[in-house]
Amino acid sequence: MSFTVVFMYNNEPMNKISKNPQQKFSLTGTLREECSIVDPEILIDWSDPSIDLTSANYAYIEIWHRYYYITDMTSFRSFTDENNVKHDLWRIKMHCDVLYTFSEGILNSPCVVGKSSSSFNMYLNDSHYKCKQNDLISVQEFPSGFDLNNARFVITLLGSRTQTAP
Repeated sequence: MSFTVVFMYNNEPMNKISKNPQQKFSLTGTLREECSIVDPEILIDWSDPSIDLTSANYAYIEIWHRYYYITDMTSFRSFTDENNVKHDLWRIKMHCDVLYTFSEGILNSPCVVGKSSSSFNMYLNDSHYKCKQNDLISVQEFPSGFDLNNARFVITLLGSRTQTAP
């Protein structure tokens, strides 16, 4: 089975769902033995000196429609063919980036998100969300004076909405 691997460079955090990897180069290979889709190990015959294989840290395998972090690259054999072209065989270990691979389905799913780095839902209990409480003191004068002997006091506290000081 023949497939294409697109090698990229990614400097986004692993836990970020929206990434913007930069494509470096593509290589076509043949799958000759069994291979994991989640943690594949592929062999690359690298004979083009203009391609810097070690500049990639991210990959996309088109036949599986998945993005991968490159976790290890090992050069394990070099040889020169009959045309005097040098070949380097590399074993590349990868791990599936499930957030970016399935980001479209995740972002389009109807759900309630308990944590967010950019917006907050005040109806959800979040012990890490820091609130600042400012006391609001309002002074009102009685228009017809004030008699302490015949007075009753009523204090009203408003807590369901925010008021600004007069």
